[in-house]
Amino acid sequence: MNENSQVNDTRGTGSSVAIGFVLGALVGAGMALLLAPGSGRETRRRLTNSGRRWRGAAHDRLDQVRDAAHDLKQGAKSALEAGRKAFEHGQKAHEPRSSSQTELKG
Repeated sequence: MNENSQVNDTRGTGSSVAIGFVLGALVGAGMALLLAPGSGRETRRRLTNSGRRWRGAAHDRLDQVRDAAHDLKQGAKSALEAGRKAFEHGQKAHEPRSSSQTELKG
């Protein structure tokens, strides 16, 4: 159980680092565009192109998150179903025998 929590902690940390890296890159790119010499038209074109790339990257990341959430949901459903079946099997194993079964043995 402790092993699973370590895996989840690592996954969360990696996501945080990746998000920080992406945000830093976006801010840096925006600053470079604003501070670089160029005409207003050229700067607007660069900003537009960068915005489109960022939007595409964000869309791709959102798709990855949706896929991961779907996988987690399916895994949780499978685990719940397996737990339910195990519980039912355990219940059946501990049911008292009917009197007719005990009479046959006795």
